[in-house]
Amino acid sequence: MQQEMLHRSSSNLSQAVERLYYILEVLRGPDGCPWDRDQTIDSFYKNILEEAYEYLDSYFNNDVNGSHEELGDLFLVISMLGMMHEERDNVSLASMLDNTSDKLIRRHPHVFAESSADNSDEVLELWDSIKQNVEGKTPEADNYFNHVPKTLPPLDRAQKIQKKAASAGFDWDAVTGTIEKLREELDELEEAVASKKTVDIEEEIGDILFSIVNISRHLKVTSSIALHRTNEKFMKRFNMMRKKLEDHGVDMNKAELSVMEDAWNQAKNED
Repeated sequence: MQQEMLHRSSSNLSQAVERLYYILEVLRGPDGCPWDRDQTIDSFYKNILEEAYEYLDSYFNNDVNGSHEELGDLFLVISMLGMMHEERDNVSLASMLDNTSDKLIRRHPHVFAESSADNSDEVLELWDSIKQNVEGKTPEADNYFNHVPKTLPPLDRAQKIQKKAASAGFDWDAVTGTIEKLREELDELEEAVASKKTVDIEEEIGDILFSIVNISRHLKVTSSIALHRTNEKFMKRFNMMRKKLEDHGVDMNKAELSVMEDAWNQAKNED
């Protein structure tokens, strides 16, 4: 039975989950893998972000097989963390999933009960009402943002903070207002640069980043993902530029900036 569980492949979802769970039990068990046994929540949680971004890389590169593999790896990391919480907190992974299912049903009364919501805005209003009046998740009197996780990466946290403020009506009516705000912050940065005060420069750069996140939110773009894609694009074009210089016998470390810019534009046009 144990060997069958290890090697059985199935299109049945419940059997596939059961197989993964059994394999993790073996790996974490006394006769399993020393590395897997040594892992703790503190040493393992960072893998969630790593696997999530590896999935995004595959997805944005239209790598279907890679996307499937990375989603499986992400499910593995979550399952492993769930098992660690079982061991530490004596709470089963099944109960964690049941809690999530209960929450989904509770927050979708327009689907599973008699409430109604005809569009996404009405759904969001319904969710906010349920969170406050049913689940008791009301903001603290002195901190309206107490449910915004401090551990979120800064760009994602900024977007979450802005979304929370917008839910209270503190928001621009249109994206044009956010763009004008960015121009205002750029002017203030120029003044700070002229003053040569590092603290002021840092503050204004922070304001600019916050404004850009606000523009992204209004345009329904996740700023951290947009930056991630630009990082990948820049590295790809930089490597293409470097290769072009090498092909022409040009030492990049000694090349004029204008020569590098020409090679960069060539790479950009071919990308």
